[in-house]
Amino acid sequence: MPPGQGWNQQPGQAQPQPAPGPGTGPQPQQGGQWQPSYGGFGAFGEQKPKRSKKPFLIGAAVVVLLGGGGVGAWLLGAFQGDTLDQAAVQDGVVKILREDFGEGDVKNAQCPDDQPVRTGTTFECTVTVAGQPKKVTVRVLNDQAQYEVGMPR
Repeated sequence: MPPGQGWNQQPGQAQPQPAPGPGTGPQPQQGGQWQPSYGGFGAFGEQKPKRSKKPFLIGAAVVVLLGGGGVGAWLLGAFQGDTLDQAAVQDGVVKILREDFGEGDVKNAQCPDDQPVRTGTTFECTVTVAGQPKKVTVRVLNDQAQYEVGMPR
């Protein structure tokens, strides 16, 4: 039998080609056409490995904790800046009404808490003058916590 011929093959006939295996690349076919073979990267629909959600969950927990801490600090007044000392302002109001306004019987000054030390801030305090409840206006003059007290009304 001449070389290149198999059983039951006539001389001049093409010898059958072996089936292409995985990753062998394109194979020539009869007529000189190239056709892709199967088995290359992604040929079998390989799935990407699933990523863990753990880093995302840890990051979200950190953001929530930091946000909660910031809101808590804001509610407690950490970002409010300097505020007037309520007891000192109440004592100052009584002293000014006695010394500057000549009111002899002044008691029980009540001023709001946490008033900012900012030029132009105004608020009202209540005082008892000669047994009668009165209101006085307090205005902050500068950022050194100096203030003026208005006449009782």
